[in-house]
Amino acid sequence: MIYLDWNATAPLRPSARSAWLTAQDQTWANPSSVHGDGQQARLVVDEAKRTIARLLGAKPNELVVTSGGTEANALALAQADLSKPIAVSAVEHSSILRAVPSATLLPVDQAGQLSLSALATDTDFVACQFANNETGILQTHAVAAIRARAPQARILVDACQGAGKTALDLPTLGADFVSLAGHKFGAPKGVGLLWVRNGARIQPVLRGGRQQQDRRSGTEDPALTSALAAALTDALANHLDEAQRQRELLSACFTLIAKTLPDACWIGHHAPRLANTLSLGHRGISNEILVQRLDLRGIAVSIGAACMAGKGEPSHVIAALGIPPEVARSVIRISIGWQTTTEDLMTFAQGYVTECRQLLGLQE
Repeated sequence: MIYLDWNATAPLRPSARSAWLTAQDQTWANPSSVHGDGQQARLVVDEAKRTIARLLGAKPNELVVTSGGTEANALALAQADLSKPIAVSAVEHSSILRAVPSATLLPVDQAGQLSLSALATDTDFVACQFANNETGILQTHAVAAIRARAPQARILVDACQGAGKTALDLPTLGADFVSLAGHKFGAPKGVGLLWVRNGARIQPVLRGGRQQQDRRSGTEDPALTSALAAALTDALANHLDEAQRQRELLSACFTLIAKTLPDACWIGHHAPRLANTLSLGHRGISNEILVQRLDLRGIAVSIGAACMAGKGEPSHVIAALGIPPEVARSVIRISIGWQTTTEDLMTFAQGYVTECRQLLGLQE
């Protein structure tokens, strides 16, 4: 199988697997216990947090380990005062859109950049992505613009798609909260982070044993935390070279496709975006049928966000960009990673061209 759905999840990195197994075998005790085994487990958790903090320009006490990006977003959104104005971008992940359905939706332009014309100056809480999970488009100036228009607003940046793909210095993002999901860059599923500026006290969603400074109760897991640190370390070790490699791979892939299918379009091609994502469309094609036919060829791509793929719902992200319906219905997402090869993408390009020509009724 040629796997081109890395934005849905990345394979487990060997270093993360090794760290997870080592912690499970050697420091499996409860990190809150005061005996020797418990304190050994505490050392593993604390060292992992120090590593993660160093990689993200943060302080260990600013990090809350969660079960993933959805919980991290939920914890941040729980700090919003629902009696006051809340705003979220129209291209947010469903874990934000569904959590605050009454929030004001902030539109984006055709380049995917946030428009603040609908942002009230008295807004209390704003959520915006660092990078979109379907198009890879980056919100490069959103936080500064939000601060200028609503300086009192608390801001959540969902960086689940950006972390590990590009270097992040969390304090300089200018947000109050930043969420991360480990499985997007090679950690196990089931672990993520919420960064809380200055380690401020926040109201927990999960109440219990007052772990993590009473911000997120529940027994801490040395294995998952150390695996998260190992995966992030590896992901950032050569991220600049890897991003350039991925950028060149996707560019060559699209060039090959466009030679035969000149109407093929790369959504957000000229916008600031992640190097690993190609949002690809061609009018007259059904993306659901196309994804199925590519799967039969042994090529895994997606229609959009994996969490919504089985719902049969059109992409709210593509709709927000103002893409014509006849193109929007055709858009698929190709997302690649450190294991993706030139041969993988050439095989995909050939398969895509063949399937599109057949679906369009063109002669071979």
